[in-house]
Amino acid sequence: MSERIVLIGAYEAALNGVMEYQRKHPDTEAIVIYPEFNPVPEFSCDVLERYLGRGIEFSEDLRASGVDTEAKRVIIRDHASGAEGSITYDKLIFAACAAPEEFDVPGDHIARIVRVGSHVDTTRLRPMDGTTLVIGSGLNLLMTVSVLLKHKKGSIEVILQNTGHLGKPMSEDLFAMVLHHLRESGVTIHEDHTLKQIEEVGSELKVTTDKGEFTASRVINAKTSLAVSYLAQEAGFETDKVGGIIVDGQLRTNINDVYACGGCASFISDMCKKPIPGTCIKFTEHRQSTALAKALEGTKARLFNPICTYSITLGDRTVAGAGLTVDAARECGFTPMSATAIQFDRAHFMPEADLMTLELVFDAPTRRVLGIQGMSKSGEALRGRISSVSAILAKRPSIDDIANLELAYSPPFASAMDVINTVANVADNMLAGINEGISATEFEALWQERENGDSFFLDCRELGNAKPFIEAHPAHWNHIPQGEIARRLSEIPEGKKIVLMCNTGTRSYEAQVTLKHAGFNDVANVDGGMTAVKQTGVKI
Repeated sequence: MSERIVLIGAYEAALNGVMEYQRKHPDTEAIVIYPEFNPVPEFSCDVLERYLGRGIEFSEDLRASGVDTEAKRVIIRDHASGAEGSITYDKLIFAACAAPEEFDVPGDHIARIVRVGSHVDTTRLRPMDGTTLVIGSGLNLLMTVSVLLKHKKGSIEVILQNTGHLGKPMSEDLFAMVLHHLRESGVTIHEDHTLKQIEEVGSELKVTTDKGEFTASRVINAKTSLAVSYLAQEAGFETDKVGGIIVDGQLRTNINDVYACGGCASFISDMCKKPIPGTCIKFTEHRQSTALAKALEGTKARLFNPICTYSITLGDRTVAGAGLTVDAARECGFTPMSATAIQFDRAHFMPEADLMTLELVFDAPTRRVLGIQGMSKSGEALRGRISSVSAILAKRPSIDDIANLELAYSPPFASAMDVINTVANVADNMLAGINEGISATEFEALWQERENGDSFFLDCRELGNAKPFIEAHPAHWNHIPQGEIARRLSEIPEGKKIVLMCNTGTRSYEAQVTLKHAGFNDVANVDGGMTAVKQTGVKI
């Protein structure tokens, strides 16, 4: 007896999974119906071209307006005539996408506003003269700016939108480095603006905030994506805070014979009990297709447990990450800390060698590694490090595992003590109480309060590096090379916070060990040293 599968939406992983199932069950009828209220384009030409005539029917006029799970039917409305009806299903798949959160201001629905909620959306952006104003946050913002920088046409302005922890792909400190790099790349960044209105003025769009007005040839909404899942929510399915339909490792929802995948789903992962939104794991389409086909078959497949790995090129820098950030780990119930290391991405004698920044996130009580993020000039080198950790995150590695991680050593690609081992060693020293670090932004706050005399700023580098700062700030910038500190302890005041600085944090860490051994308790080492300070854009 044939069965019917109804798909609400046309996410490609779902289409591929259904087609794989149909190969074993050729009598299965499959029909795609779009949600009645859908903020993104329907039936893109490339999707239709690949799937028409291959066993899946794409309804041109019908739209889904509700789901009755008890009767196993989808309530439909004819888009052309307005007539209502229903279509029964044996299995139902939510396969809609996600779309950026609405601006929720007058003018929000102007047709010329471009919405970017996924990597696919960025591929539709075209080079354009004039100013492109991007309003958004998180991965959508970074993906959008990445494409615009590659276009090398027109100017780019960004209005950052604060979404709390929602959609943050990295820590505040690493994001500060990213923003500084974008400014250095010619992108104008506007922070702490509240959007008030968008209106059309001739061929331009005018955006008004609480701090001013902006005129642009193009406005892009790149806010955090929310799942197009209102039909599932109305029908009583479990969803998370971004609207994602919660599924298990076999893509099953909390209601029998109903599945979800893609942008409208949120996946339970081994990383934590907090579901991971489907928009964060675009690259897993093939795995989702296989998992869905096996779930429809009723056979138990390998559980689908996403890690949420990403890599985005921003001009001549790449940012990448895998697993949880500190904020996300805290929401999952961990007691997270993070360690930062800045080191050459390959053997220092190689002409192409450049500094790489890595931040390792770990659970303090258990030493379990939860995530890693970083930035580097060499995207290939950075992705290699991120991938090496991503591959084992589901196995719950410890700091010790990463510290002893064995990498293929080749002079063009690594130093004898790789940066990934170094950042784990930093984490180990933090837990042992040996390394007490502060971020570049925390250093900036102390430096701005330098006139109060509570802190003693000590440069541990050689004179050649320290001299410009000594001359610029003779009353506040002190200098003792790291190798001389043990015999010059009398020059360091007691009763003040000692703030140590070197190029990347290595020598200042050694200085911190020396001072603590000598009885100085309030000693802080700037994580990443002067390199982190410069990358963050802190002015000294």
